[in-house]
Amino acid sequence: MNYTGKMIAYFVANTLVLYVINMLAPDQFVFGRGQIPYIQALLTTSFGLTIAVMMFDLLVFDFKVKMSSEQYIVMEALVDIGALYLFARTPLQNSIAVGIGAFWMALVAGLAISMVQYGAKFFVEHRLK
Repeated sequence: MNYTGKMIAYFVANTLVLYVINMLAPDQFVFGRGQIPYIQALLTTSFGLTIAVMMFDLLVFDFKVKMSSEQYIVMEALVDIGALYLFARTPLQNSIAVGIGAFWMALVAGLAISMVQYGAKFFVEHRLK
């Protein structure tokens, strides 16, 4: 499996989705603050989500966890939602500078990110061989 290609594809996909979500709902999804600029917060959040999903992928692969593709997609979505919520609602928020208005925003954003990540994963695994 091409982990470098997948990581780059996930990072680009996450960045684009987070940017679009911020443009569609700027009052509910906020990047940056006084000390941390917008672009740094966007890229840090995107990279954190990429690392979280890649770690999940590596754990499933290394421990040879038997999972159907549907279960894998659901677990990947839960990782995205959980990581995004943790970034926005824990003390990590001070370092990452991402904010969400409510849990449902993390849910919607996590599901959107998961769908785009699935497309990026398909592209890397099937097109870049």
